Amino acid sequence: MSDPADARAPARTTVEFPARDGYRGVATLVLGGVAARFELPVDRVDDLLLGVDSLLMQGVVGEVARVEATASESELTVRVGAFRHGQLDDAAVRRVVARLVDTVQEVPADGGEGSWIELGIRVARRNGA
Repeated sequence: MSDPADARAPARTTVEFPARDGYRGVATLVLGGVAARFELPVDRVDDLLLGVDSLLMQGVVGEVARVEATASESELTVRVGAFRHGQLDDAAVRRVVARLVDTVQEVPADGGEGSWIELGIRVARRNGA
C-alpha cells in the first residue's frame, strides 16, 4: 500500500542531453509531457518551452545540458543549465525570459561550476484534480 505522504511529494523529472543545437528538442519533448500531466493551458506550456529554448540557445557550460522539472501542487519549476555565472545579467535574456514565466532566478550550481536558471509557472489545479 502506498504512503499518502508520497502523493504530496513533489514529482521530479531530469534529462541530460548533448549541448548541441540538434538536441534542444529533447528538452521540449520532456517538458511538454511534464506540463501536460499538470493540465497547464497550452499558452503557458508554449511560454515555458520558449523560455527554456531561449536559455539553451545562449549555450551551457560544458558539453551536456540538463533540464530538471519539479512539480508541486502549486508550481512547476524548471531548472536549466548549467550556465556561466551572471547569465541573467544580460538584460535582453532576462527581459525575454521574465515575460514568459511567473518567476525566474539564477541559482549557483552544485560544485560551483556555473549556475542554474530556474523558471517557475504557477499551477492552477482544477477542483478534484
